[in-house]
Amino acid sequence: INVANFRFSELSAEEINSPMKKLAFRNADLTDESFNELLKLLRYTPELSQAEFDDCALDGVGDFQPSESDIVRELGKVETLIIRRLHIPRFYSFNDLRSVYSLLEKVKRITVENSKVFLVPCEFSQRLRSLEFLDLSENLMVEEYLRNSACEGAWPSLQTLILSQNYLKSIERTGEILLTLKNLTDLDISRNSFRPMPDTCRWPPKMRFLNLSSTGIWAVKMCIPQTLEVLDVSNNNLDSFSLFLPRLRELYISRNKLKTLPDGSLFPVLLAMKIRENALSTFSKDQLGSFPKLETLEAGDNHFVCSCELLSFTLGQPALSQVLPDWPDSYLCNSPPRLRGQRVQEARPSVLECHQALLVSGVCCALLLLILLIAGLCHHFHGLWYLRMMW
Repeated sequence: INVANFRFSELSAEEINSPMKKLAFRNADLTDESFNELLKLLRYTPELSQAEFDDCALDGVGDFQPSESDIVRELGKVETLIIRRLHIPRFYSFNDLRSVYSLLEKVKRITVENSKVFLVPCEFSQRLRSLEFLDLSENLMVEEYLRNSACEGAWPSLQTLILSQNYLKSIERTGEILLTLKNLTDLDISRNSFRPMPDTCRWPPKMRFLNLSSTGIWAVKMCIPQTLEVLDVSNNNLDSFSLFLPRLRELYISRNKLKTLPDGSLFPVLLAMKIRENALSTFSKDQLGSFPKLETLEAGDNHFVCSCELLSFTLGQPALSQVLPDWPDSYLCNSPPRLRGQRVQEARPSVLECHQALLVSGVCCALLLLILLIAGLCHHFHGLWYLRMMW
């Protein structure tokens, strides 16, 4: 719809009392003037709690200036504002939105995704006193401008911040910049191209969740906050994980290069781990037993060597499906060649493969008995005397 020339027909607020809770615009064309007109709808939608703009175009520069007669100073009960893929042709002439600061003071959740956001002015951030959730995924944020956005007093109630797929380069600087967010618990900085992780970092004191997936990191160090309860380092280049995290309850480490399960003693309260698509070849009862409280393990789509040890362990654990939710379909043999492609649950090695020591012992005993028999016969029939005569 094209609402560029939209003009609101004045009606008495007593005539309309809409129960509408959500208002969404998709593929709509807007202007600065039509935005001002749309604000008048708030008078007639007292229950509106969510506004959404998807794939819209704004032909303007953000000059939102409601006239003095329009008594719209806040968004009523609107707590959620979602903007995705907003196209602004005159992007580089856009204003700082100072005229709408007061409108958003009571909003609790804001998503502005893939809309070329590179800066949230400090004064604007300070006015968002009720904001608890902020998603700025797929934008143009860098550390220099993030420092201005997360200035002292900014987003005082913010608990969740998503900065996925921006242009952040330094984990250390990002953590330091966000120290001003005293109530931040969840941070998603996935899909950024970070430099190697330093040994130490500083983070907001209440951090519980950290997403570092798809960031290209090669190792995890003490830079990771010890207060974490959930850590996601999926889709990186990790070949080991030896960091002690005493409060960690969930670990997501799929699509890396780990050859063995991490040591369970590093995670005394871990409840769930997802370690799919790594380079695991086996796991044992002792390895699983090292996790004192583990309830769920997803380790499918690895390169399992269907050895006798692994197969005897799986056969002896009929309740594996209670711990492995992706068992048995995602657990396939990669070797030996004879079993490749078979499910681990159904693979059956030959007796020779699983009892080599017993087989060697049997063969040796048989040879020894044969030698003793030949020696006895030679003695009984004077074999040595005949051999000397032949010589």
